Amino acid sequence: MRIYLMGFLTREPSWTAEQTDATRKLQEEHLANIRRLAEDCRLLIAGPFEYEPTDADQSLRGIFMLDTETRAEAEELARTDPAVKAGRLAIRIIPWYGPYGLTYADHAAMVKQPK
Repeated sequence: MRIYLMGFLTREPSWTAEQTDATRKLQEEHLANIRRLAEDCRLLIAGPFEYEPTDADQSLRGIFMLDTETRAEAEELARTDPAVKAGRLAIRIIPWYGPYGLTYADHAAMVKQPK
């Protein structure tokens, strides 16, 4: 077992469900950053949460699982996310104890086919 750094993405006050050219561009940049971190083998897992329309609290948007030496390094990588930089999302890094060798089984598909 070992420590991984789990990042929880949450909505910030500037988050909106409205789809505009600006929000679509920011989402594309967010996904490009995810691919970059995955290609560098720093990001092991990333993905959004899916909610039912009736779920009252939808503030938790997704997760990042980072493979870094320190929490500070994980926080630094998390701050490279364009949606975090723009204030649309925030990320909280929490150490998580899990099995050695944890990887994204279909890494190539995640990198090439963002949701």
